[in-house]
Amino acid sequence: MVDKKLQKQRSNVFLTILLVLLLVSVLLIGGYFLYENLPGNPESSKAIIESPPKLEVGNLSYKIRQFYPNMKFNHNAISYNIDPACTEEKRTRMIEAFDELSAKVGILSFFGVVADYDIEVNCSESSKPSPKEDFFIAGEGGAREIIQTERYNVITEGVILLHSNPHNFYKCEWPNIELHELLHVFGFDHSQNENSLMYSYLESCEQKLDESIINDLKKLYSQENLADLYFENITGIKKGRYLDFNASIKNSGTINAENVFLSVFDGNNRLENFGLKDIPFGAGVDFNVQNLKLKSRSSKNVRIVIDQNNSIIEIDKENNIAELKF
Repeated sequence: MVDKKLQKQRSNVFLTILLVLLLVSVLLIGGYFLYENLPGNPESSKAIIESPPKLEVGNLSYKIRQFYPNMKFNHNAISYNIDPACTEEKRTRMIEAFDELSAKVGILSFFGVVADYDIEVNCSESSKPSPKEDFFIAGEGGAREIIQTERYNVITEGVILLHSNPHNFYKCEWPNIELHELLHVFGFDHSQNENSLMYSYLESCEQKLDESIINDLKKLYSQENLADLYFENITGIKKGRYLDFNASIKNSGTINAENVFLSVFDGNNRLENFGLKDIPFGAGVDFNVQNLKLKSRSSKNVRIVIDQNNSIIEIDKENNIAELKF
């Protein structure tokens, strides 16, 4: 009887110890879970991003400068529309100017359309723009609209006005006036060389199209038109295991970036993908995320990557990564 009673007491002690251990384990696990998941004191990050892209002006000779660095259309097949008010002679000479520039450069082409054109050729006196209108126009031709993207100044609309000859231009057998104004549309300023077609006054039929302009156009339009996404700015705050961040992303390329995704990594673990849709060239988006759960509250290095799957061909992929260090 004594042995059975002792044995029962020992069993009860064992069960009690087991229950205590189990309770302690539950408390420890629960405490750790609470420690990991309860918000902590806000901790600001140190952000590491590539420097914003800059205009690369060294790629052109600039013997005859452009009004803005790296001015170009973002396509090589350029459309135009000639005003019905233009005489047949003016129409013919304008088309000859398009053909001349196309033949000289080799990688540019021009075609006529009735709507959504790149270059408007106007011969109506009433359509002459006022100097107070909000676009620049050089002489009787120029880029009416440009979009600055950091790397380029993208021409989206040009205008040529053939309604008057304010400087009593010489009438030559070749389309010198029309070609002069067309080159203004492409961004080229006047030359100080009296023998240049881009001299301020077209006063001789001996003035020639500058070879430097042809070479510069070849360089500009040989460059592939691509998007280029980059982080303009990023900030992050960690509260225990939870991350808040705000990122400003821009497109410094010449074409739109479509279906952009942003991926967040904690170490080598991808936490989340975020769709940003499309980012037009020269534009940007501000993206804000709150309470993104990290791998642990001790996470120290978070990477935020644009287009992790490399679905967008870009000028530079090195500026697609931002790091938040805590």
